[in-house]
Amino acid sequence: MTTVLAIMAHPDDELFGTGYLAKLVAEGHELSMLCTTRGEGGEVGEPPVGPKARLGVYREAEMRAAARALGARDIWFLDFVDPRMEIDGEALPIDATSQQFRAALSVHLERLRPDVVVTHGSNGEYGHPQHVYTHRTVRDALAELAPWRPSEMLTWCANTGANAEDKLTNRDDPADFSLDITPWFSTKLAVAQAHRSQHAMFLRNNRTSDLADALRREEAFRRWDTGS
Repeated sequence: MTTVLAIMAHPDDELFGTGYLAKLVAEGHELSMLCTTRGEGGEVGEPPVGPKARLGVYREAEMRAAARALGARDIWFLDFVDPRMEIDGEALPIDATSQQFRAALSVHLERLRPDVVVTHGSNGEYGHPQHVYTHRTVRDALAELAPWRPSEMLTWCANTGANAEDKLTNRDDPADFSLDITPWFSTKLAVAQAHRSQHAMFLRNNRTSDLADALRREEAFRRWDTGS
């Protein structure tokens, strides 16, 4: 059995690779999940799930429900706060030095020592700075944990060529493999349904009124050298 750790910047970011994670769980591998924030800076939903000041509480509960739907063994949260977007809508990274962020990630990586790490791509998918920060810091943390290494590090939303114009594609990350996630799509939909506060955003960003149509049915990944 392989142990897998998915590392996300925010609750709901696991949807970038949920189909593949569901496949691994279905095959008997053990999945753990780690969120670097509780998504406090996100949207509160339409209608709101509650006051903005308590959004982190609601989104943590949504993420725990999503982890159960996915079949994850564990879900943890780092105690960094997701900044609220500026008036002009600019997304922001957490207010933490690279040393603080790396140390917090390293605690979980060293404790779990997963066989496989799955996380954000180098472009942060649609360019979110906390996605980029998470990608870079995961790689830095793994480098510092030598001689231990995971056997594999994967990043989602890799570039197959065919998806190069997709707004979520990490264009600088050539795909090593992709898969049609139709056999696990029902799990992906259940995970998405758990993130109720974000449904309006999902539908708006994908110009649809059907949550299922807002989800990608093909996922692509890049393998990164871990030195193992």
